[in-house]
Amino acid sequence: MAYIHEGHRYRLKSRFSERGGESLNDIDFLELLLFYAIPRRNTNELAHRLLDRYGSLADVLDAPEGDIEKIEGLGENSALLIKLVREAIRRYVATPVKEIRQITSSADAGRYFVPVLRYEKQEKVYLMCLNNRGSIVSCEEIASGTMCAVNLNIRKIVDTAVRRRATGVVLAHNHPEGFALPSAEDRMFTAELKKALRLMEINFLDHIIVAEGDYVSFAQSGMML
Repeated sequence: MAYIHEGHRYRLKSRFSERGGESLNDIDFLELLLFYAIPRRNTNELAHRLLDRYGSLADVLDAPEGDIEKIEGLGENSALLIKLVREAIRRYVATPVKEIRQITSSADAGRYFVPVLRYEKQEKVYLMCLNNRGSIVSCEEIASGTMCAVNLNIRKIVDTAVRRRATGVVLAHNHPEGFALPSAEDRMFTAELKKALRLMEINFLDHIIVAEGDYVSFAQSGMML
C-alpha cells in the first residue's frame, strides 16, 4: 500500500525545489525539514506543535539542549536534525570572517567576531593574536564557561599570545542570554589580563562582547584605560 502522505510530501518538495524558500511559510519549512527525520508520518501536526511551543522558527532552532526530543511525536532524530541545521547556519554565517586578514579598528574586530559568536549557546572566549602590522596571526577558542571561571586561565592566554609571537591581542566573548554589556566580572577580568600582558610587552587592544547581532567594544567605550 502506498504511504498515504507521499503525494503531499512530493508536492511540498517540488514547490521548494521549483520556487525556493520564499514559497514556504514557517510551518511548511518545518514540515519539510521533519520529512528527513520522520520518514512515514504526517509532520504537519508536529510542525504546528513546535511553533506553538516556541513561537517562531528562530526559537525552534534555539531550543534548549534536550528539549525537542521530549515533545510527543518528535524524538532524538528530529532534535539532531534541527541541531544540525542550526550548526550549518552558524558555520555558513561565520565563513566570511576568513576573508578578514587585518584588524585596524574596533569596528573590524566587531565585524569579525559577531558572526563567529552570535549563534553560540554557551559562553565562549576567543583570543585573536596580531602582528605589528595588525595582521591576524591566529584566532582561536581558548575557553568556555563564565568569565569568573576563565579568570583561572589568564596565564594560558598570555602563554598563547607569547607562543604566537603576538605584539597585540583582541579578546572576545559572547553573552548567550542578555545584552552586549560588560559585567563587573568582565571589567575585572579585562583589567587583570591587561596587567599580565603588559608585563610581556603585548598590547591588549580590545575586548569585544557579542550578544545576538550586536557587540560592545571596550576600546570604543573607553574601558581599556
